[in-house]
Amino acid sequence: MLAALGKIRKGVLVPNGVLIFKGMTVGVLPGDLSISVDDEGKTSGNLVLSTAYNVVPIWLKIAHDNLKQSKLASTAIPEHWDEDSENQKQLLMRELAPSMQVIVACGIALDGLYDTLRPHAKLSAEEIEAWKKKKTSRAKQISEVFRRTHKLKKETYNEFFACIDQVMKFRDKAVHPSLKLENSCSRPDVDVAVDWKFSAYRFTNAEVCFNNTVKLVAYLYENGSISTKVDESLSNIIEALEELKVVQRSA
Repeated sequence: MLAALGKIRKGVLVPNGVLIFKGMTVGVLPGDLSISVDDEGKTSGNLVLSTAYNVVPIWLKIAHDNLKQSKLASTAIPEHWDEDSENQKQLLMRELAPSMQVIVACGIALDGLYDTLRPHAKLSAEEIEAWKKKKTSRAKQISEVFRRTHKLKKETYNEFFACIDQVMKFRDKAVHPSLKLENSCSRPDVDVAVDWKFSAYRFTNAEVCFNNTVKLVAYLYENGSISTKVDESLSNIIEALEELKVVQRSA
């Protein structure tokens, strides 16, 4: 929905309505709806709408858009590669930057989905404390929440974990960098060895991470959970992703 432009009142823009995106939760907080009657019997009212927009579709939109840039940069590497080392660096960096953003955005989206579903996963305080003591990996925590909300079978759970673990490991390496020396790597599209980051954060890997993350969200949406609240949240996420042109449901 797109509200009309607001009016200028005493130098302040007064909005006419609220801009609502698909998948957004809209409501009224206590005290934000009031109706009054003056001495002349005239009534007046005031309503303040509150909204909640899940970050999962936002981060997947960021990943989606960066994947396009990563693909363009990846295609340009073999087309423009030459013996000039400065040109080589620029070509590789143009692919690395958006590829890294794709993987980081997918990791944040999975974190956001975990936070959305965790309240409905029937996790006890003792179990959460045990995770902290054992330093349970984020991938295992996320996978376990999804297993509980959707009663995933072992095979499906293992597939989920493999996908999530891959995304989270590369996400963590991007946001918690290490300067430890690591062997240089080769790539099939260039004739020089490169730092491991230019091998890990490239289009082909970013595409796998993005596709797996979207498929995971779609699976959870298409296969009912133990909670209507979870189903509603996932439906809102898919609606938002459709509006953002990240996914399209079949007719």
